[in-house]
Amino acid sequence: MNKFWRKCAVALACLASSFISVAQQRPAADLIITNANVWTVDSSRPHAEAIAVIGERIVAVGTAAEIELWRGRQTKVIDAKKKLVLPGFNDAHVHFLDGSSTLFEVDLKDANSPEEFARRIQAQTKKLSKGEWMLGGNWDDQAFANPQLPTRQMIDAVTPETPVFVNRHDGHMALANSLALKLAGVDSKTPDPPGGKIVRDANGEPTGILKDAAMDYVYKIVPEMKPERRTAVFKDGLKYAASVGMTSLQTMSTAYANIAVFSAIAETNQLTLRVNAVPMETNWQDQAKLGIRHAWGSPYLRLGALKGFADGSLGSTTAYFFEPYLDAPKERGLLSDEMQPLSGMRERMTKADAADLQLCIHAIGDQAISIVLDLFQDVTNSNGQKDRRFRIEHAQHIAPKDFVRFAKLGVIASVQPYHAIDDGRWAENRIGHERSKTTYAFRTLLQNGVKLALGTDWPVAPLDPMQTIYAAVTRATLDGKHPEGWIPEQKITVAEAVEAYTMSSAYAEFQDKVKGSITPGKLADIVMLSDDIFTIPQETIKKVKVQETIVGGKVVYSRAN
Repeated sequence: MNKFWRKCAVALACLASSFISVAQQRPAADLIITNANVWTVDSSRPHAEAIAVIGERIVAVGTAAEIELWRGRQTKVIDAKKKLVLPGFNDAHVHFLDGSSTLFEVDLKDANSPEEFARRIQAQTKKLSKGEWMLGGNWDDQAFANPQLPTRQMIDAVTPETPVFVNRHDGHMALANSLALKLAGVDSKTPDPPGGKIVRDANGEPTGILKDAAMDYVYKIVPEMKPERRTAVFKDGLKYAASVGMTSLQTMSTAYANIAVFSAIAETNQLTLRVNAVPMETNWQDQAKLGIRHAWGSPYLRLGALKGFADGSLGSTTAYFFEPYLDAPKERGLLSDEMQPLSGMRERMTKADAADLQLCIHAIGDQAISIVLDLFQDVTNSNGQKDRRFRIEHAQHIAPKDFVRFAKLGVIASVQPYHAIDDGRWAENRIGHERSKTTYAFRTLLQNGVKLALGTDWPVAPLDPMQTIYAAVTRATLDGKHPEGWIPEQKITVAEAVEAYTMSSAYAEFQDKVKGSITPGKLADIVMLSDDIFTIPQETIKKVKVQETIVGGKVVYSRAN
């Protein structure tokens, strides 16, 4: 027996020695997350217990025992305590300056009466210096007990010396007070511009509401935000984004002044998420002449895509439809000024695509979407086949005939599920039940092989990904009238929503090889949640909080218990 036990001891010693040898050959991890419920969004290994990170990259994913071999004396170890760990969220469509600015501006989103609307406007005037513009607002006329568009008369008495231009939450119309209209030179004789509308009263006088391109009358005279103020606003926005688990975002219609601020922040290593900045397609030559092409730049700041507008929004009755609105029978919506003439839009898109710039076109109404698909086909016919990853931003109201075309052209549907539970309160009054069947049609898109990239359109909807996932899987409208889901056949699963928010959003910006899943070799962008969104009741998903946000292996947010 003694000889037997001596042999066992020798064997165990040899085995221990081999483990030590392997561990000694392996560099120590900078960070280990262990004792976790890891959902990797990587089909080759969907689940794991632990992750090892060196520098900015994931080096190993596996069991707690396997990853323990990567531990060194200086390794930072996070005990996840069995909590759910996911790839970092990637919002495919935000407006970062506008969203960050809402952290400081007047909040009108839930003002439920003209009186409350005016009270909040008046309170905000006390925070402004004389003559300073009041912007933001994000009001919702459907939140009023008796839905109605606000007018300048509602706010003129409380803003005699403050120019006001506050936008509807969809960004496609805004309310100006009389002072702002006067400064902009807008009166009864001012014409509607192409792609825009000045709403007028029975006497032909402007009510203060300007839609789409007509908003430019006022925006062109609003003073530019000073660089130092823009930087401060951005930094607060970055902190907020980290707190909700955002590790990447794609910011649309980006002004070059915003890109300059992102660049300055990145230069000082203070950029705590990865930014894909997307300027307007009308300025496509600015990038093309520098040789910038899709996904150009660093892991933290990239260019190479272009944003265009085909139409407006459903809430502003400027989304462009084949058939009239039910509640506005003389209206079918508006094609944007960029689309007039259509030949100009086609030419710019074709030349931009030839320069290998990615095209991301906003289209909401069914006819606008159909026209954009036609344009994408024209571009493909002109420039030939290649990996171009066309995108339609919002893709809200799709004609049944166009789902197959989406797939055939390889068009990505960049969608914002929260809009469905917001607009679903009143959309059928505007477009009827039949058209609503293919509204926010996430399930039908997936069934047709179309890739979904999820986002929020922040500040139009909350940046918090939990609100987006809740909306996608429940479709329970904000008014509580559809607890089982509005058009419930268009629901998607939690797993599908998470993949669309991570891997598919990365694919939509040509970054799926470097992020979007918890996979060895990819960037270590990771979030830990307070609860397991795959197992808890779906109606509670919106209450889930982010515990840790990690970008490039560094903890950028940790929630206090």
